[in-house]
Amino acid sequence: MAEYIVYEPRYPAADPLDRGEQLVFVKDGFRWWAALFPAIWLLVKGLWLEFALCLLVILALTWGLQAIGANDTVGSTLLLIAQVVFGFEASTIESAALERRGWRNVGWIAGRNRDEAERRFFTEWLPAQHQMPLALHDGPPPTGPLASLTSTALKGARDAADRWRQRYGAKA
Repeated sequence: MAEYIVYEPRYPAADPLDRGEQLVFVKDGFRWWAALFPAIWLLVKGLWLEFALCLLVILALTWGLQAIGANDTVGSTLLLIAQVVFGFEASTIESAALERRGWRNVGWIAGRNRDEAERRFFTEWLPAQHQMPLALHDGPPPTGPLASLTSTALKGARDAADRWRQRYGAKA
């Protein structure tokens, strides 16, 4: 069975059905396309920062191997190993990118395939949404050219404050 991590945007829609359409299911496990074509997979997923880091790692690895005089077999073997590791870590990379953008992990679900996992998740999730008030954020979503940067900074500050309160109590 495949496991999926479910993410919801920071500012979800008010209607439960619209909220359900906004959810993203990230498959946990090995990703063949990510292992075979890491840079293309990152571009297709819209992970630009990760794409730039991937290119930097490939360039550094290539330069380093040439600097020490390694033959092509060593370089090909290291590249193959890096691609396999990337295939295993692709879901972690995608999840981290979503969380960095302010998406919340709302749960996980297992199923034989994505359709079954979505059906099982919504069977449990939708009835609970009709009973829960929508008070997940403070005010309207930010707008403007620096909106994502501002919302990420505010989320980081709130998370740090929450960790401080948990660690040192409500007196701080």
